[in-house]
Amino acid sequence: MSRRFQHIGLGFVAASLTLGSLAGCGLGAGPIPESITVTLPDGTTAVVEQGTGVASLANTTWDFFATGTVGQSIAFVRISFNDRGALEAFENNTIATEIFGSTIRFDGQRRETSQKGISYEASTFGAETSDGSGFTFEARIFAFVVGIQAGEATAITSGTIDPNDSNRMTGTFSFTSQVTLLDIPEGNIDEAFTFVATRVE
Repeated sequence: MSRRFQHIGLGFVAASLTLGSLAGCGLGAGPIPESITVTLPDGTTAVVEQGTGVASLANTTWDFFATGTVGQSIAFVRISFNDRGALEAFENNTIATEIFGSTIRFDGQRRETSQKGISYEASTFGAETSDGSGFTFEARIFAFVVGIQAGEATAITSGTIDPNDSNRMTGTFSFTSQVTLLDIPEGNIDEAFTFVATRVE
């Protein structure tokens, strides 16, 4: 695991271990929003509903690689899109695996993490540019300690399909998180990097 993904993982672990010891504290849970505004690669914006997808990516699976300044590429996630082009899951996941394991599902359902007493809900919002060449997906993840909202994270994937190779995409990936139950600096993460993605199927 690269230092970047190790940092994200360690931040989530520190937050989860602290939150797990505070299961008796109270805080209202906040649901995943029904719609949000996303910014597309061409600078335009779109208001999209939860679970919205990108038609050109329907029924496809892609491997995403973080690109470095000296040409290295590090695989960090495999993303599958359903028949509506909506982002279904992060598979072969390397982000905060100590919490989520190898798969994060974005179906809006409450799911358990590998940390006792901590669960999460996640869903995505997707849109494409008017010419279909670019897209943005914004994933919202909410963490809960015995049903009490304890933190949230946002992952944004914004990119374009290579005009010369429809099996290749490039863009940026960002991941931010905030622990809302306590002041835990290690759980507040803000990372962004470029990626290249290749179609698997």
